[in-house]
Amino acid sequence: MKVSGFSSGALAYKIVNYNNDTPVATIQENVTGSSGTWISCSITNSAGSKVYVKLYDGIAPVLGTTAPTWVLMCPAQASIKVEVPGGAFFSDSLNLWTTRHPITTDSTVPAGTVVVTILCS
Repeated sequence: MKVSGFSSGALAYKIVNYNNDTPVATIQENVTGSSGTWISCSITNSAGSKVYVKLYDGIAPVLGTTAPTWVLMCPAQASIKVEVPGGAFFSDSLNLWTTRHPITTDSTVPAGTVVVTILCS
């Protein structure tokens, strides 16, 4: 997990880069270190099956139990970019994890490398 910050005029941005090159079933907690707004999310999936990126606005999510606030699907061996005009606000902390299935109780590890890049303000 890598978080980079930069400023452009009056606005401060953070880029969260999550590279799951050795897939594990873990939640990356409070990836931005504060509340904010996520503006876009890019996902690159090298696995032979779909992958679901799950984002949660809150504190102390539990893998396989906590319902994500947002669920983004990336097809097998594909890249996508999701942009949210005006952004999606998160009030507590932004957490992320990846699974093979969209359901809340899923904790199945993706079969290949998943790279997630989130732009936040």
